[in-house]
Amino acid sequence: MTGRARTPNDTATRNTGRTSGSPARTPARTEDAFAFAANSYRLYRFTGKPNVASPLPPLPKTTVDTRRLVGGVPCLDFANTIDWIANGVERPAHTDALSEPAQLPRWGRRVGLVEQNATLHVTTRELAAARRLRSAIYRVFAAIAHGETPTRADVDAIERTFVRSVAASELRARDGWIFEWPHDDARRIRFAVAVSAVDLLRSPENLSRVRVCPGDNCGWLFLDTSGRRRWCSMEVCGSRAKMRRLYARRRSG
Repeated sequence: MTGRARTPNDTATRNTGRTSGSPARTPARTEDAFAFAANSYRLYRFTGKPNVASPLPPLPKTTVDTRRLVGGVPCLDFANTIDWIANGVERPAHTDALSEPAQLPRWGRRVGLVEQNATLHVTTRELAAARRLRSAIYRVFAAIAHGETPTRADVDAIERTFVRSVAASELRARDGWIFEWPHDDARRIRFAVAVSAVDLLRSPENLSRVRVCPGDNCGWLFLDTSGRRRWCSMEVCGSRAKMRRLYARRRSG
């Protein structure tokens, strides 16, 4: 048993008698057993009394500090700040690491798009614009990873933000020439992500390496730079798939 993770791709935080990211099927103690109510998708702890069970507190919300960075480029890590279902549909809000304006600059600092001592005042409007860009990025690169053509509307959404980002930037020489925005411009994270997305779209080699993780309840995007990578994380989704196969073999045997 390992620590409790908020979503399959969060980092476990403490030991609680559950497996990382999902309810424990085997209890740590018989008097503290757990059951999963499939009809309501809620986890219950048996109290030891007949026919009495108490609901566990809801899982803590995912945060930008615990979210795994596995995309390989900023735009894919940005798309992975929420979990996805098929066809670019977002999973429930508790999987969203960017549910509040203050979380956007925190994510930017973590991935190096914002200096640690910079202060950005992100509004709810800017957060909404960033999340719309995130959805377009996910749908575009998920479609490409599946060998499909992304919609023109999603490509246009990335392109519009890119054009605005270039217009608001200056070219600076820092280990090559890069776009730079004023330190206090709250749009700089969204602009940098759009530039990252266009850079990836303009690189045929890297674009051919974009993958969608097939892990259960995942759907994250990543660059397969080795040519042999299947999972966003072998330690998370890959390990879980192995455990499921092992369990299936034992049941059939």
